[in-house]
Amino acid sequence: MVPTRYFDEKDPRCFLSEISVLAETAVVGWKSIPAHDAVLVYSAGGDDEPELYKLILAVDALKDYFKIGASIVDGELSLVIVKGTDLLFANVFDAPDFTTAQYYIFAVMKSLQLNPEVSTIYFRQKPDMKDELSICSYFNSLEVLK
Repeated sequence: MVPTRYFDEKDPRCFLSEISVLAETAVVGWKSIPAHDAVLVYSAGGDDEPELYKLILAVDALKDYFKIGASIVDGELSLVIVKGTDLLFANVFDAPDFTTAQYYIFAVMKSLQLNPEVSTIYFRQKPDMKDELSICSYFNSLEVLK
């Protein structure tokens, strides 16, 4: 994520190459997120929009004050946390299993001093029953985004 005022659409690669090793053939894409005055810069792996971008848009549509959104696709956890209209956190983690995903969710929440016991977590895809029971024991509730 890059604040819009610092983003140069003529060279989006420079922003991503500062934090990640990119192959010379890697295609770099970007999506504007006007609600947060930011731009998501990413390494494009196909024609689809990045899961993180889809999650940000879905979480922004929620009415809650604290919005915690997660999505696990192809072994990657996308995690978004919004307070009011302020985007506090948006990132993607390698998460080959649900236990690893939970670790990242709780680590980020702890770093932001958020209490899961009074929070609802929203998933873009419904977790299987075992995983849902596991995370619901920590959160106030779990909802699936539409």
